[in-house]
Amino acid sequence: MIKKIFNIQYSIFNINPQGGFTVLEAIVAILAVTLAITAVFGAVRQSLSQNIIAKDEITAFYLAQEGMEIVRNIRDSNQLKIINGGGGNWLDGITGAADCSTGQFCRANVNSNGTLDLVLCPAGNCPNLQQNAQFIYSQSLGGNSTTFNRKIQIEELPNGREIEVTVWVYYTKGSETRNVMLKTYLINWVG
Repeated sequence: MIKKIFNIQYSIFNINPQGGFTVLEAIVAILAVTLAITAVFGAVRQSLSQNIIAKDEITAFYLAQEGMEIVRNIRDSNQLKIINGGGGNWLDGITGAADCSTGQFCRANVNSNGTLDLVLCPAGNCPNLQQNAQFIYSQSLGGNSTTFNRKIQIEELPNGREIEVTVWVYYTKGSETRNVMLKTYLINWVG
């Protein structure tokens, strides 16, 4: 009988190594899981932030490309007018009245009737683009103001047959101002 009690007392003090976690092991496991979850949430937050920055950069790039295409469209319309005997100059509406050259900046307008023109920005301060209900960016069609600002500068090269077109699109993200700049050369392909 005494032996049986001794065995029971012995088994109470006998620690089974496969019996479960100690408090310290549980705390370390909880800490490891917490750090892993925090790292995953941090990576997701960083990814979303980079996604928004990339979206704005792509939009700025396309707005700069659109500015280039507006200048190219005005040049091509002038060229077709000359070919069809309408007269004029290949730079009508690009330099001269708008005078986007000589260090001045212009903004590209898409008008409600579908026409395109360049308008001189006073003192180089072009207004921010607006986005209307159809998601069209413009300064003249109305809509909500955006953080995007497009400036176009045109320099007539000395040969008289070529212009250099530079388009900047500035945009803000938080307190940081970013920009996209595109440059191309357009030639007088008729005369």
